[in-house]
Amino acid sequence: MGFYDEMADMVQEVLAPEEDDGLGQGVVSLKRVTTTPGAEEWDPPIETVTTYPLSAAVKRLHQRYENGVLIVETGDMVTFAVPVVKPALTDKIVIDGVERVISNLTPVPPAGTVVAWKVWCAS
Repeated sequence: MGFYDEMADMVQEVLAPEEDDGLGQGVVSLKRVTTTPGAEEWDPPIETVTTYPLSAAVKRLHQRYENGVLIVETGDMVTFAVPVVKPALTDKIVIDGVERVISNLTPVPPAGTVVAWKVWCAS
């Protein structure tokens, strides 16, 4: 097992829910909706919803200065351990039962073995 594989395991432990002695916050999951066409072309498409639980921490974003410019931003940044599926911008994040749209999705590190994901979502 390589260094980054060990780091991914450590992130999973650290971001585990509080009841499992981790630092994870609330109930966070990844929601994916897949659509398949109906049996006949006039039949409506069939949607399948799948949710994946995440070991995650949520941070509220407000305003900050970058290079002397005030950036006003409201929303949440969710950091989570690597889930069983690769997240996509078309997925949704569900935080304590509230569905959120993903506005940015970043693997950590950006190249090589991913040990965690960061997602920004509007409130």
